Amino acid sequence: MPLVGVIELGLHVKQVYGVVPEGDWLAARDVVKGVAKPDDLVVFAPSWTDPLGRRYFGKDIATVEREARPDDTRFPRAIEVSIRGEHDAELAGWHEAAKQKVGAITITTLENPHPVQLLDDLLSHATASRMTVAHVEGGRALECIWMHGPVKTGNLGFGPAIPGDRAECAGGGFAGVTVVAVLDYRARRCIYAPPPGGGAATRLTFHDVAMGRALHGHHGLYAEAERNKTGTPVKIAFSIDGESLGKLTHEDGDGWTEFELDTTPWAGKKADVVAEISSSNGNRRMYCFEADTR
Repeated sequence: MPLVGVIELGLHVKQVYGVVPEGDWLAARDVVKGVAKPDDLVVFAPSWTDPLGRRYFGKDIATVEREARPDDTRFPRAIEVSIRGEHDAELAGWHEAAKQKVGAITITTLENPHPVQLLDDLLSHATASRMTVAHVEGGRALECIWMHGPVKTGNLGFGPAIPGDRAECAGGGFAGVTVVAVLDYRARRCIYAPPPGGGAATRLTFHDVAMGRALHGHHGLYAEAERNKTGTPVKIAFSIDGESLGKLTHEDGDGWTEFELDTTPWAGKKADVVAEISSSNGNRRMYCFEADTR
């Protein structure tokens, strides 16, 4: 058994480090740094090379916005950094514009055939000056207080990081931007807003949002909180000026789910978008969502 363990460790080291020399990664980084525009996506393929990409390319290229993106629709181009002839399956329909070899690494520039123009992003509104949060229960709304401090780990190291900048609610619950490992364990940057449970809800009001014809987004839970499919559903209701845009329910096992709501009556205007989150039982409901207007 010890011999098998040593062999397995050796094969793992060969797979991760022996395939591509460090010099190739550094040279590829310099190429991508010169090619990638701020609104380009940068991806690493196969997916298990992503930690290596983050290590060698650094946070200036492997940014949180790229690594924990909600989806690929908002990027007009993608720079794919790949080895072994592998490709990112989510970019299968994109058009190849350029390709370059750097040692064992292939750098491919891909163009999005259907790029989406974002008008606004609710994550950019999740600040003390642009988002109001309230604990709603029994017909009363108690405004939550914005806290500013260090990021906290989940309870006993379990769950997503609790953001340092967040609206803390005296009646239970909070809201703030973090990164969550969703059901497929991919990182997603979103607004972490666990429902308080019972008959209460957390109400988020995003002020002066530039509106288009659709409110497009995703929602999900931390992987370990929903993979056993034993939790109660989480509901989120969106509205503008007291008029409902739609109500969504997230069931355990749904994973990172996409949604889109019609906002045509408010297109070209600015409006306060309200999201109200609730669940009959708030235990382990590590719920997170994101949305943009387009």
